[in-house]
Amino acid sequence: MTGAALPVAAVERPLRVLHVQKVAGIGGAERHLLSLLPRLHDHGVEVRMVALTAREAHRFVAPLRAAGVPVGTIPAGPDVNPLVVRGLLRQIEAFRPDIVHTHLIHADTHGQVAARLAGVPGVSSIHGTHRFYTRLPYRSAARVAGHFARRTIAISEHVGRFLRAGRLTPPERIRVVPYGIDVDAWMPPRDRTEVRVRFDVGPGQVALGFASRLIRHKGHDFLLRALECAHEQLPHLRVLLAGDGPLRGELEARAARLPAGMVRLLGFVDDVRALMHACDAVAFLTMPELSEGFGLAALEAMAAGCPVIATAVGPLPEIVVDGETGIVGRPGEVTDLAEALVRVASDAELRERLGRGGRRRAEREFGLDRMVERTVAVYREMAGEC
Repeated sequence: MTGAALPVAAVERPLRVLHVQKVAGIGGAERHLLSLLPRLHDHGVEVRMVALTAREAHRFVAPLRAAGVPVGTIPAGPDVNPLVVRGLLRQIEAFRPDIVHTHLIHADTHGQVAARLAGVPGVSSIHGTHRFYTRLPYRSAARVAGHFARRTIAISEHVGRFLRAGRLTPPERIRVVPYGIDVDAWMPPRDRTEVRVRFDVGPGQVALGFASRLIRHKGHDFLLRALECAHEQLPHLRVLLAGDGPLRGELEARAARLPAGMVRLLGFVDDVRALMHACDAVAFLTMPELSEGFGLAALEAMAAGCPVIATAVGPLPEIVVDGETGIVGRPGEVTDLAEALVRVASDAELRERLGRGGRRRAEREFGLDRMVERTVAVYREMAGEC
């Protein structure tokens, strides 16, 4: 097969795009694809997903298939795995895509090579600014993939600046397409009693959610230190930590120093929407060391009408506007964070105002249809060049 894409006007069938990503569970990139891929069909794009599977890939594969998206799987294996390239070539031969769209470095390095061998133009989405992009051999692999790809989608202006600074792809090929969200689908119910009971939030209590993997530099320790400073002023606050990871035991020990019941570690929560609906505010406290690419949980909180307490790190100020949709503070400033927690927990009118502002901003700037249209525009731009 040549695999070369034809101009859109000459193709009788819909534009076909094969998406490829390594999947070991479900995080921001996976939740993004769960929103994007089912909607592409409505915009004249036929999609298929190839998941390079590891560990808990079923958490992503099962709901994507349930949404009607065909999914093929290939074991991811080691960082460099010729079998993945071979398997992707078979998938390309079977699907005959016009474009191969890869996500994250494992898929970039294997998928862009397979696309080049098959003669199919590629798109790469960069979802973070991880430090391994600056180290060998990852930097070389990323640059090869970035030069193979006809277009590189950066999920935030912050990521776009990172790509240009690191010369990871030719700057004229970069297109910024932020994550989007179906704001209407996140509208909280008029009566939140049932969902709050489900998360053990009682009448008169204020629930602060925090949804992320339990790993270093996500800001869990920062939050607990602020709570240790301010817990006497926050007797009605309940903190719901959703997620799992290597820090769970350490965080449980830290939480035990606080008043009983103030902090609950929920483990993996598959219904993030219900968690947001149970909360009165959400924390997103990424530290500079983590190299955040977007901050999808902050956008989800805004769509659910929750004010966001965030750090001024990476792309977060692009999403959360201080004083309009939440409170944005300096990372590591424990006293400032403690004051923000007290302020938000004690002022229902403030929470209501910031929550309304968040929904308006999510709808205006980060609507799902806007993200889908901008992604399809990248595909059409490429198709028009061939």
